[in-house]
Amino acid sequence: MKTTMNLTTLPDDIGRFQSPEDLKNFYMSFGCAGLELMPCHITLDEKSLFPRDCSLIDRDMVVGIHICCINDWMGLDRDFLLKYYRRQLDYARDMQAEYVVFHVTQVDDQEGFTYRLTHSDEEVVLAACTLINGLLDGEDYDFHFLMENLWWAGLNFFHPSTTRLLLDGVHYEKKGLMLDTGHYLHTNHALRTPKEALGYLHLMLEEHKELLPYIKGVHLQQSLTGEYVTGWLKEPHVLPSDPGERFSKVYEHIFAIDRHQPFTEPGVKELVEQIAPMYVTYEYITNSREELARYLEAGSRALR
Repeated sequence: MKTTMNLTTLPDDIGRFQSPEDLKNFYMSFGCAGLELMPCHITLDEKSLFPRDCSLIDRDMVVGIHICCINDWMGLDRDFLLKYYRRQLDYARDMQAEYVVFHVTQVDDQEGFTYRLTHSDEEVVLAACTLINGLLDGEDYDFHFLMENLWWAGLNFFHPSTTRLLLDGVHYEKKGLMLDTGHYLHTNHALRTPKEALGYLHLMLEEHKELLPYIKGVHLQQSLTGEYVTGWLKEPHVLPSDPGERFSKVYEHIFAIDRHQPFTEPGVKELVEQIAPMYVTYEYITNSREELARYLEAGSRALR
């Protein structure tokens, strides 16, 4: 099992480190084998830089690539989606990543605000299978393609039959699942304590026991915000019409839900051992290098 640290190529993240040596020494001090990198500045603009051209990121640091996913995608042009994602997949191949992470979900801004979803899990999964097969069929990729859960329509680990539908529908041989523990906790707004969270995850694993070998990776994080969501849904909320205000409001809301904090409850190590993944990522959202260090120390200690 390899442990990794998540990192984006956004200035707020890469600006915390002075050199490749500084970055490598930092994550290795917490027992990490490398990075799960989100290449945020790979776009359809051919002039945009690839992270390999960034002096901070060396190829031997990258274990996984977290694709920058479009969560509201089912109404978009197929050719656009294929070009957008293939550019990132080609980069993952170029960086010799061992795995990539791909969200299987569909949610627009209104759904995220109201929790009133317009698609079923099965509809999203079937559409995602078609897109994924279009991306991977006939290509010479060698990485593991790990599909991640969110708490919206799509892959959310509610029902093993839906998870199986996804796995059966994707042709790619090295397919698998990336279980995000915090994302799964968002499917139960009644959870209040880490102990309750751990028990809820164990129930899901028991229901999915025949599919456990497909869970190749774990984003190990805790996010207990059911009280926030319950309170939010009791009040009406209107999306701003101004695009900039709308963007800010949506992301403020999402980050209030999805906190990405260390999961340190006694028993987390046994949970991970039960899954026996190939990769565990300490996936955190932090405001500074110092806070990231505190999170990594707490999260890695829970697996010792």
